[in-house]
Amino acid sequence: MMKRTSIVNFTLLFTAFTLLAAGCGKKSDTAENQNNPNANNQNSGNNAANAISQAMRAATGNAVHKSATHSIASATLAGLLPNLSGYTAHEPSTSSANFNGIEWSTAERAFDNGDKHVKVTLADYNYAEGLTAAYSMLANFSSEDENQLQHGEKFGAYPGWVTWQKKANNGQIGVIVADRIYLIVEGSGGVTLDDLRGVVGQMNLDAIAKAAS
Repeated sequence: MMKRTSIVNFTLLFTAFTLLAAGCGKKSDTAENQNNPNANNQNSGNNAANAISQAMRAATGNAVHKSATHSIASATLAGLLPNLSGYTAHEPSTSSANFNGIEWSTAERAFDNGDKHVKVTLADYNYAEGLTAAYSMLANFSSEDENQLQHGEKFGAYPGWVTWQKKANNGQIGVIVADRIYLIVEGSGGVTLDDLRGVVGQMNLDAIAKAAS
């Protein structure tokens, strides 16, 4: 069974941003309080948000991505998941969360054909600037050795990335849709990289982008 890497990666990235906010905010707040013991703790949150914004813009060449008020409902994302011919489809699973106004939602569906396993995940995160920057780094990174290849790749009008474990013969394709929705297609058990590209090709990326408008 393939690891649940898409949700794990999504959660780890969110955790990293949260920890960055806490660390940057604490440092700034300490310096402020040394000069003004009565400084409001709200400065910590403001400084943290500014620090994250600056770091994420630096990662994407100062590109600015508009954050959304709310993430797309997980039920809406589930309705955009595909049916794959030749595979047994499992029922979609959904999840959503809200942390102080930072929202994310996911919908995923697993497909099996003998040992072959494919999982398709759609994830939306309303602080689009932060997560887009992190995934943009994947889309702009390229490396290859005897064990793994990774590179950025365009899927229609949308940027994305490919990661493939050569010896284990499994991996994933990711696509950034409308700067906020993340399509992750994972495969293992005999699925090929071309199979994963075929799954992406079956999906209406423009319809997914429209859900964010």
